[in-house]
Amino acid sequence: MMEERSFHPLDYMSVVHRRRWWFIGPLLFCILAGLITVKVWPKKYVSQAGIAIASPTLSGDFLRGVQSMDPNERQRAVSQLLLSPTVLERVVREEKINTSKPVSEVAAWLRANVTENIVVPNPIGIARPDLTRGIDLFYMGYTDREPERAQRITNRLASVFVEENSKLQTERAENTSEILAQQLARSEDRLKQLEDQLRAKKQAYMGRLPDQIPANVQMVNGARSQLESISTQLRSEQDHLLLVENQLTQMREGTGLEAMTQTGAAAVNAAQTHIDNLQAELAKDRALGFLDKHPEVIRLQQEIKQARADLAAVHQQTPSAREELLKADPLYRQKLQERDAAKLHIKELQHGSSNAQAQIGQYQTRVDAAPMVEQELVALEREYAMEKTRYTDLNSSFQKAKGAEDVARKQAGERFSVLYPASLPDKPIEPQPLKIMALALVAGLLLGAAGAVGREFLDRSVYDVRALQSEFDVPVLGEIPRIAA
Repeated sequence: MMEERSFHPLDYMSVVHRRRWWFIGPLLFCILAGLITVKVWPKKYVSQAGIAIASPTLSGDFLRGVQSMDPNERQRAVSQLLLSPTVLERVVREEKINTSKPVSEVAAWLRANVTENIVVPNPIGIARPDLTRGIDLFYMGYTDREPERAQRITNRLASVFVEENSKLQTERAENTSEILAQQLARSEDRLKQLEDQLRAKKQAYMGRLPDQIPANVQMVNGARSQLESISTQLRSEQDHLLLVENQLTQMREGTGLEAMTQTGAAAVNAAQTHIDNLQAELAKDRALGFLDKHPEVIRLQQEIKQARADLAAVHQQTPSAREELLKADPLYRQKLQERDAAKLHIKELQHGSSNAQAQIGQYQTRVDAAPMVEQELVALEREYAMEKTRYTDLNSSFQKAKGAEDVARKQAGERFSVLYPASLPDKPIEPQPLKIMALALVAGLLLGAAGAVGREFLDRSVYDVRALQSEFDVPVLGEIPRIAA
């Protein structure tokens, strides 16, 4: 009996040799299919245009606060305007793309075409590595079977996008200015209404306003000081009037030091002087040695007696005669005038005291009413302050919007521009022969290998000792090698 032979890797070579056409056939078929695919595949050409954010042509100080676009606005402008129906439908109409279908349907197809061909080297809104570039750049393209048409439609898309963006910026600036102008006018009207209300309130509460409290307190203190001064003067004048009244009473009654009038005092003095003179003469005569019975002494004594009687008569005048003398006496008339002046002054002081007390009450009432007035005005003043702040903010925003509108009209701010017009594509992007042939080769190798292996497993023929033993489980007595003819 022969020993079982071990498996050798060269056995696979025999399999490959037996089934070579099963391997080569699919491989050749896939290569041929790849060549046919490359030949019949419709060619597609893509043309791209570079759209840039051009730097403003005005000074940065002038454009501060009125820039037309910031990074976020640029991104929204690209994503919303470039793929908007306004731009796409205008391109479809102007280029007459697929006129047999509705414009909206063709615009939807064009949107999908353009979306696949947008390239952003540096994403809009992200800081650029090179800060000296001064622009943000992105590419937009269009795919078509004809290179000339791809170039033409791409340039049309770029120009329409730039025009519509400029128009949109101008319309947006105009709309912003118009809305802000309306809001500013309403705020100004409201501010005038609040000013009129506040003015009316303050006029109604004039003198009781919170900011007038210091002045009212000062007036109260001044009125109190004036009242104290008037009271002091009034007491002094009343005392003076009482004194004058007492003097007049004494003059009328004839008692006291003040009872003597100027005329009476002159008569008394004259009578007293005459008596003194007579007594001096009498003393002189006595000094000369005259006795009481001397005629000269007797005469002097009688005259002295008569002078004393006259003096007593002056003091014992009747009331009617005294009243006549008082009316004619200057001193009495002076006292009467002094009394009348004192009474008049007292009336004036009393009137001034009443006015001072009234002023104290009036200004004190204003001071007491100020807190309540403040409570009534605080809500209106708060609303007025808020509306004034709002008016200031709106006015500032309106001025900026007007500046932005002028910049947008003159195209002096940041704007989109066609930096790189679309070029004529020289090579199609589809088909790609190398990729197709590589895929065909791989597919041929896989199919050929699968076909050869499958045919080998389906074949029940025995080609060597090991297969015979494995198939029939019988010993092999001998093996005859292949004899070449």
